[in-house]
Amino acid sequence: MQEEAFVARHFKEFYSNADVSVPSISQREFGVGDFGKKISRRHLSFQSDSDLNFYLKQEAPLFISYSLAYYEHPERTPMAAKGFDGADIVYEFDADDLKTECKQRHDNWVCVKCGEKGNGALDNCPKCGSHAKVEQWFCPECLDATKDQMFTLIKFLENDLQLNKGLSINFSGNAGYHLHLRSDAVKDLSHSARLELLDYLTASSLELSSLGFYESSKAFLCPLEKDAKGWGKRILSMLSKLFEEGNAEKIAVLGGISNAKSKELVSNKDLVLKTMHEKGILFSIPGRGNKKFWESLISNLVASNALDIDRQTSADIRKIIRVPETLHGGTGLLASTIPLQKFKEFNPLKETAVFNGGGVKVFINKSPKFYVGGEWFGPFNEEETELPLNAAIYLIAKKRAELVG
Repeated sequence: MQEEAFVARHFKEFYSNADVSVPSISQREFGVGDFGKKISRRHLSFQSDSDLNFYLKQEAPLFISYSLAYYEHPERTPMAAKGFDGADIVYEFDADDLKTECKQRHDNWVCVKCGEKGNGALDNCPKCGSHAKVEQWFCPECLDATKDQMFTLIKFLENDLQLNKGLSINFSGNAGYHLHLRSDAVKDLSHSARLELLDYLTASSLELSSLGFYESSKAFLCPLEKDAKGWGKRILSMLSKLFEEGNAEKIAVLGGISNAKSKELVSNKDLVLKTMHEKGILFSIPGRGNKKFWESLISNLVASNALDIDRQTSADIRKIIRVPETLHGGTGLLASTIPLQKFKEFNPLKETAVFNGGGVKVFINKSPKFYVGGEWFGPFNEEETELPLNAAIYLIAKKRAELVG
């Protein structure tokens, strides 16, 4: 197929000048993929970065991934024969997991049973209830949302868990970001310990009473700020910010009370904040339901601030993941490593577009308006046009365009 040959040729040109480096490379398992399949072969190994780069120059795989785990014999099968020797942690944030407004503009769905179609992302067809297949696209807006999650994660790791060594961030080449943790502090953590870390970061099964938020003698207590740690300290900060803002309608919705009660509470916000900080008591609302109100308010605040981390990637010590500084076969974009000090300004759909040039004639089946290489294109529907090389490879890799001529 000429489209596959076209993309493969440009990938090979890129890798002819690439210099990819992997920490502790001789202990990693690698896997490679082709069009439509991210992993078609695995249990590969390389003794050095030069061996890896020689392979990339010769084979130019559309996808290449490596293990989070360290092995004594990474090339062996089955998995038990590899000799497990610890693993990094990778936390993954993908835009497809976030409910951003931009999905209504660039995603679309089709029912696998009745054929009903629509814009946005749905799990089930509203007409017949069957599974809906979603075609996902990613734009600067939804990728910025994943960036916000990454900044929050870094604060959690540094402030709550003191895991501030061996941090590395890279763009996945498609839907979001990976944060790599490579240090002795995490290498030997068991699967269950990794799940505990993940539960903490995502606030899964968080018990308010264990943090100092509970009812006693009809008063709802909270920890004093000087004694609070982790999520307890974070909840106090969220409550303080909420009442300082004085948004009665928001408090009513989050706490499940009437606007009238919420307005009365906000009118006493100075007293609310004083009793919370000085006495460790959360101000009682009039009537019944004080405990239910505070538990609902806190739980909703926690839910809105908990991290939406891909659990499978984060907990699976046998998983292999995209090699940083390699190309993503589904977009043609580079899975770039980003220095933390440059992360805020980083523009993934511009800075990772590595194929310069233009004048590629393509026939586009259908695509929404999309952004790549610093430019917006489309929308397109059953039409022929000429695109810069970055945009052409992007659409061909996503199987939305064919070469003309």
